[in-house]
Amino acid sequence: MTVTQAPPSPSGSRAWAVLRNPVFLIIWVSQALTQTAQNVINFALLILAQNLTGTATGVGLIILSFSAPAVLFGALAGVLVDRWNKKLVMAVSTVLRGAAVASYLLVRSPQHMWWAYAASFVFSAAAQFFSPAEGTVIPKVVGKQHLIAANSIYNLTFMGSQFVGFTLLGWLLVKIFGLYTVFGVMGAVFLVCSVLLALARIPTMETEPQEGNALAKVWDELLEGWHFIAQRRTLSVSITHLSVINSSYLLIGTLGPAFAAEILRIGPANLGILLAPAGICTLIGAVVVNHLARPSNRYRMIHAGLLGVGLAIVALALVEPVTSSLVRTAGGSASLGLITLLAVLFTTPFGFSAALVAIPAQTVLQENSPDEIRGRVLATFFTLSNGVAFFPIIAVGVIADRVGVLPTMAGIGLLIAGLGAASHFVYHRSGRAWDRVPAHHA
Repeated sequence: MTVTQAPPSPSGSRAWAVLRNPVFLIIWVSQALTQTAQNVINFALLILAQNLTGTATGVGLIILSFSAPAVLFGALAGVLVDRWNKKLVMAVSTVLRGAAVASYLLVRSPQHMWWAYAASFVFSAAAQFFSPAEGTVIPKVVGKQHLIAANSIYNLTFMGSQFVGFTLLGWLLVKIFGLYTVFGVMGAVFLVCSVLLALARIPTMETEPQEGNALAKVWDELLEGWHFIAQRRTLSVSITHLSVINSSYLLIGTLGPAFAAEILRIGPANLGILLAPAGICTLIGAVVVNHLARPSNRYRMIHAGLLGVGLAIVALALVEPVTSSLVRTAGGSASLGLITLLAVLFTTPFGFSAALVAIPAQTVLQENSPDEIRGRVLATFFTLSNGVAFFPIIAVGVIADRVGVLPTMAGIGLLIAGLGAASHFVYHRSGRAWDRVPAHHA
């Protein structure tokens, strides 16, 4: 499907118009609460695993328990979501996640950790159904005219929930109230949101027919989703861009604690000193995109964003050499305060640049996916994105331990920046033909 005309230039008033839509407001509030709660839980589970097992393996198994369902069930969830009632999918998924969180209250000793791993797996598996269902209904709820504004709010909330939930709120709540109180309260948040979604007047959407054996058709439909994407370069390219950005967040999370401890010497717990400015700039970037994004400049934004993210990571890797050079020039000794200040300065463009990629690419993905197959397209994106994320989880830490944090960060930054430059070159070399679909595929 070729997009010949995109929404008019978004504005602040359009964002408010989207929020005045009562159905979108309920979906957005539920998204904000559950995603923030999920990030609080992620933080709390890392503490729980470290406290009960005292091993990196125990912590790694928690991360794997959350990551594996996205790869195993992500695309399958999209196939099923296209066949099911989206409102029911979102409500039931939220109930299951709330129950899984509440069950962490049973994990009180090392012998109980298997339950934490199982509950985390169930939580993440249920989330695989929520995301494509939500992404599918948003264009129907707000309409094409307000899709850019809705995606800006969606991505701003997603990024903000990561910043608030994991970096700030998780640490504060666990410190003040304790792990098990946090699990109980967060479980209740999911249950309340499930009620809100069940009561929302989410419009009924076209679904795939239920004739015949549904399970027998799942594999064929899954292949259909992949084939749909493969035949439309604009979708495969947008999925690649989004996967790179999502992986870059995980890379910062993977290497950030070691960077804070070894380079800044402020301790892993104070990683928020770096993450806070980046998070604020991400929110600023989302607002800027909402005002400036147009069909004619989307890919320029995406390519500039990829280049900015890559160069920001490279700049972080150079913080120690730059500081040493400045100190030698001044004839003084290295100051930890100066190193930290430069690191904060170099992290701010990371967040802003990430927003330049995420919002336009997500809009392209949604606009080029018909209602009846959009769930499969979005689920394929979530699957690929999380599959790519296994690389930093498994490999980056090992590489950093062998060659050092800074060289590893520099290599990653150069790869991302190189991808942005290459994507820009190929886009213009092809005559900006990524949105063109052959007639027999339209």
